[in-house]
Amino acid sequence: MRQFLISLSVCLFCISASAQVAPELLFKEFFNQPIGSKGLEMSPKLSSANSQRVRITGYMVQQEVPHLGRFMLSPRPVQMSEHADGEADDLPAALVTVYLDDAQKDWLIPYARGLMSVTGHLSVGRLEETDGRVSWVRLVLPAEATRGMDSTELTRYFEDQQHAH
Repeated sequence: MRQFLISLSVCLFCISASAQVAPELLFKEFFNQPIGSKGLEMSPKLSSANSQRVRITGYMVQQEVPHLGRFMLSPRPVQMSEHADGEADDLPAALVTVYLDDAQKDWLIPYARGLMSVTGHLSVGRLEETDGRVSWVRLVLPAEATRGMDSTELTRYFEDQQHAH
């Protein structure tokens, strides 16, 4: 049975206050600057953060069809039109695919507007996702970073979807 993740961005913020604060990784630190003749090259800071626990702040990418158990985080607000644009999307090069814990991989994640901070374990390197998109930077959230919607929140979410224009 699919569960829905609560649509409030507060549930995606850093884990509990008792947890050790993770170092922040900024989108502008993903690639060497200035960009040279070889194009985008991963920065030493991004490479050294691989397999480490980090905090990244950005905007959830608004997709027509959300994917179960994951969403994309961008340095700026982005709305994708997958059906109309196909591969010609407006995603920035510095992008993070955020995964929920394996136990939550079948959760649907509703779009959350505004800036959010997420903390998890970073994975860097080329990976072809199940939808064919290639990701280079991924962040896996711990199970306690999220919670499912209760019946009232779920009802409100579906009602809001019916009234969306």
